[in-house]
Amino acid sequence: MSHDSGERRQYIDLEKKALIRYTYRNQKFEIIVDPETALDYKKGKDVPINDIVEGYVIFHNATKGVKASEVILEQTFETSNEEEIVKIILQKGALQLTQAQRKRLLKDKIDEIIDFIHIHCINPQTNKPHPKTRIESAMDEAGINIDYVIPADKQAKDVIKEIQAIIPIRLESVVLAVKITSDFTGPGFGIVSSAGDLIEDQWGNDGTWYAKVEMPSGKQADFLDKLNQLTKGKAEVKIVERKSE
Repeated sequence: MSHDSGERRQYIDLEKKALIRYTYRNQKFEIIVDPETALDYKKGKDVPINDIVEGYVIFHNATKGVKASEVILEQTFETSNEEEIVKIILQKGALQLTQAQRKRLLKDKIDEIIDFIHIHCINPQTNKPHPKTRIESAMDEAGINIDYVIPADKQAKDVIKEIQAIIPIRLESVVLAVKITSDFTGPGFGIVSSAGDLIEDQWGNDGTWYAKVEMPSGKQADFLDKLNQLTKGKAEVKIVERKSE
């Protein structure tokens, strides 16, 4: 705990660090953190606080090394215990990401969106998914801006609308009727139920399993490959319905 009451200044190298900034009662407070563990913490992972913070020190401006005074801390947080205050700032403050982090998060988000579109959409001219490279190329051509904070599935639907002028594309799911003979029902059930939403199923007197499953159209080819490998081509699958948005 600090015991001085004036503004404190100490220049600190922040090149490989990040800040968490918290504004409260017209006062700005910052703490220095490890960018990777802080990001994990903000994503909800269980990370020990000692692995996140660079000491229990509170700044008004960490870049300039201006520390918050004990008086201001007491007035704002009703305590001058810096360890307790750091925990509050860590929980409620906003992580100021490094440029490298933002770049990586943006790439990861773009990849998530491309994966979503590849799985959930088809080319209506072929009834097959577009290759991921074609989706990425269409996004680049459309000049789409991606936000690394907004969930991928929410952004993907807007992206689909924007790239429709560039490539033929449709958001679609497919309902499949599946018939698996008794010698493959155990592992076959796992393949079917994990592929999508099991709509209905029933058992025949001879142990044959009948099911209807709905899945994104882009998963259909992979699903058929797995089922055919298991049953050596003996499973029966047919399209019952295509659902488009």
